[in-house]
Amino acid sequence: MILAPNHQQPLSGNRFLWVLLIPISLVSCAAFRKTQPAKWLENKVITTSEKKKDTVVNDTQNDFTRLDIEPVKDEVTYTSVEFKGDYYDVPAHKKNFNIAILLPFHSDAVNSVSDKRRANLMLEYYQGMLTAIADIEALNSKFTLHFFDTDNDTNKLKAILRKPEMENIDLIIGPTDEPQLKIAAYFAKKREIPLFSPITVVQKLGTNNPFFFNLNPSDQMQAKDFLRYFKANHPGEKLLIVRDGKRYDLAFGNALVQECIAQKINYQAVPFSKFLKWDDYIGNGKAVIVHTTLDKNNLTYSVNGLLGKGDRITLVGPEKWLEFSDIDYNQWSKVNISFITTNKASIAMVSSSAMLSQYRSMYKDDPSTYAYMGYDQLLFACESLDAFGKYFPLFITDKSVSYSNTDFHLVKTASCFQNRFLQVFKFEELAVLPVTNY
Repeated sequence: MILAPNHQQPLSGNRFLWVLLIPISLVSCAAFRKTQPAKWLENKVITTSEKKKDTVVNDTQNDFTRLDIEPVKDEVTYTSVEFKGDYYDVPAHKKNFNIAILLPFHSDAVNSVSDKRRANLMLEYYQGMLTAIADIEALNSKFTLHFFDTDNDTNKLKAILRKPEMENIDLIIGPTDEPQLKIAAYFAKKREIPLFSPITVVQKLGTNNPFFFNLNPSDQMQAKDFLRYFKANHPGEKLLIVRDGKRYDLAFGNALVQECIAQKINYQAVPFSKFLKWDDYIGNGKAVIVHTTLDKNNLTYSVNGLLGKGDRITLVGPEKWLEFSDIDYNQWSKVNISFITTNKASIAMVSSSAMLSQYRSMYKDDPSTYAYMGYDQLLFACESLDAFGKYFPLFITDKSVSYSNTDFHLVKTASCFQNRFLQVFKFEELAVLPVTNY
């Protein structure tokens, strides 16, 4: 059941969703074409109803003093909880949660070109969140979602944080700007409120903040996960990193080199050339070639140069290669090509089908990457709180939790939590298949 505590008579079910979509129109036309207008509700709430309670058991074995969370007394009541197919004994916790969502919707309709672009993306993110409501209603807890428009303005953010209702918030999603995230992070740490950074990755917060969670994987975390794949699937093989000095190379390429150095993994950086003498680099053994180009012609030169060496190489690159047109896929299959991505839904997968179907039903269009983020991140937040309450970091740290477009594998760094995730797909028999053994 959905309720709207907005000074009007509460409404339930789908009837409220129609009310929810009335007040403000923000038509998206940037990242992908919308087939109909979409609207959002500023500074209001969505409340989902609580369902059933978990079974109570007794256990006193777990150490709940880790991660700067308030210690649990020696004698405590536990509940047996199922989460993603596994069962856990969890301290009994409340089943009524308030989540604050602080995003730059720019609802004032007086915006620059960049503000309008940002508003479009945030609308897509918001629509993804609304798509998750049905899944959230199936949980055992009651959730109240408080939406606030930060307008990407620091003063407005501070005014929102001063609102009385923010003192009773159990989890914050947003904002999106790094300076504003640091302001919100200070607020959250002082009150021991988990804060999920939905878009921007913040590497350092100045001080240790165990309540700050980056949900998007940084280039460094992607590099870490790639090296897990490399060590698990290509032991003893050479690692060549072909660098072109462009955008993707400067991001992921740099991170991969730095991580190889940190982990003392032998690698060879190869400056891109259309006429590389591949045998000089590959030698007589096997090699994994990470190619950082986003240019179709440059990739074609490399594929042609590697033909005939397919039994000794694996060519790896970004999933953007799949967007190239007029490709000879038979040649791709001869160089054992693989793709890396942080967006699983960019390649059709069963795990993405339910969200895709629901989104199409609601909006008559396909979800963008931002819509998938809104769906996955809100559902992850609600499912984690439902299962574990405020103790969720103790149970999901260093474990991979899979959603429609991304996985959340949270690891604690010196400053905050980071998401270590990168999906590898292999091109095999003219099909793109996920690699799972790493």
